[in-house]
Formats: sequence, structure tokens, C-alpha cells
Amino acid sequence: MTQMEALDSLQEAVLDGEEELAAELAEQVLDMDVSPQRVLDVLSAAADDLGRRYESGEYFLPELFAGAEAMSAAVAKVLPVLEQSGGEHKGTVVIGTVEGDVHDIGKRIVVAMLSGAGFRVHDLETDVRASLFVDKVRELQPDIVAASAYLTTTSQRLPEISQALTEAGIRSEVMYLIGGAAVSREMIKSTGADGYGENAAEAVSVARKLVEQIRSKRS
Repeated sequence: MTQMEALDSLQEAVLDGEEELAAELAEQVLDMDVSPQRVLDVLSAAADDLGRRYESGEYFLPELFAGAEAMSAAVAKVLPVLEQSGGEHKGTVVIGTVEGDVHDIGKRIVVAMLSGAGFRVHDLETDVRASLFVDKVRELQPDIVAASAYLTTTSQRLPEISQALTEAGIRSEVMYLIGGAAVSREMIKSTGADGYGENAAEAVSVARKLVEQIRSKRS
């Protein structure tokens, strides 16, 4: 199998939701001296394709979730090699579901697709206090803080994160991305956010733009 054939097979394994196969193929292409950045580029293309298929109705949530899990398995093989080689990530994201909310499936898909797109992602899991987001921004100095809410009641926690970052004096150092079933584009202003992702594919697209903005701002 040539490098190109192996990379094509890796992309197909992700799109087919073949978790074990995707991990095996990721290791295989790395053993073939394909650069980790090239592998991430292929996974990023797979993430974009997953998003397109979901948005067009070709894929439904089970297929999207299976693809995201396969991508996570492949990314887990690539990231350590990328870091050893000194490769550059597309950006760093701290993500979590807001305090009082334990819904996780949608966020896990976003995490997988962000990772596949080349972002370094730190998942704080669920029921995350605003103060923990602040602590992680101080510790990790990410480009983006991303918060999700899946209930109308817990979506009211979203403004607390922006407020906490402001009170800590670090709001200008990071971009704030929101999403989740209970969140809409109209809530960007009221929550103090910089962007909104309606779904995982849009979250990746918006994250890319937000990284450009914050890095331009820093320079």
C-alpha cells in the first residue's frame, strides 16, 4: 500500500466510523514516514466531510458520532508524534459543558472534530464552573474558551464565564465560543461571546476564524 492509498483508507475509516481501523491506519501511515501534520490535514478534511454529510442529511447523529469517535482514535495516535516533531497546532482550545449541565455527546463530537482539524483541545468535561475556565486560561493560555449548554436553564450560565474572565483581567487574552442545544446565534451578545457554532462542523470553522482574530490582536 502506498502512502496515498493509506491516507485515503484512513479518511474512509473515519467517514465509515471504524474506530479501531482508523487508529491502526494512523499508526501505519506514521510508520511510512508520512509527517504528522500531513496526517492531521487528512483528518481535517475528513472532519469537514463529516460535517457536510451531516448538514446535507446524508449522515445522521449516529454516523456523525461514530465518525467523531474514529477521528478521536486516529488523532490520539498522531498528536504525540506531532508534539515530538515540534509541529505547530492550529490553536489551543479549552472546552467544557457549563455548570449544572452533564450533557456530553455533542461536546465530544466537537472535541473530536477540533482535534482532527489540528487544534490542541483540553476537555474539562461537564458541570464546569466559570472559575475553572478562568483557572485553565491562566494555566494553558489558550486561544479559545468554548462552552456548551444543552438546557435552557443551564444556558443562563454562559454569561458567567465571560464575566469571570473579565473580572480576572484576562478576557481580552482569549476568544469565547458558545454552542449547544439550548444556544442560538442571537445569544452571542447577551453571553459576551465572540462566536457561535450551530453544530460541530460550524464550531471548527468559527474556531479557525477566532484563532486568526486573537493572534492578530496579540501581534
